[in-house]
Amino acid sequence: MEKKKSVLDKIFIIVLGGSFIGAILVGVLVYFMLVMSGVKDALIKSVISIVIAQVLFLFPVFMIRKLIEDNIVKKLRIVTDAMHEISMGNLDFEIHVEKTGDELEELADSFERMRISMKAIVEKLEKGEL
Repeated sequence: MEKKKSVLDKIFIIVLGGSFIGAILVGVLVYFMLVMSGVKDALIKSVISIVIAQVLFLFPVFMIRKLIEDNIVKKLRIVTDAMHEISMGNLDFEIHVEKTGDELEELADSFERMRISMKAIVEKLEKGEL
């Protein structure tokens, strides 16, 4: 099965791009401050500041990615896997997500209620009650 692109990858690219732009802005600001102060080698020092800023921005970017993956994408994958199983006729496949009180828990609970209702309807149809 072909691996699909994750929305997390798209978010990561956007946040990483933002950190790169932020580092460039820091470098430009440093350059102008150094030039106005009459410091020699202002361009080299501003490039160094861009590199340092980008390295410092990378840690929060990776932390944001990890938080999104652990708190959002993981739950979405659980619900998606359950939807796939149920769509293939496995009405006994239960959805279990961590209780966090967020919209993703609500989505999983709603889908679990739908699975239970579908299973009950199928059982009644098999017994000839409907």
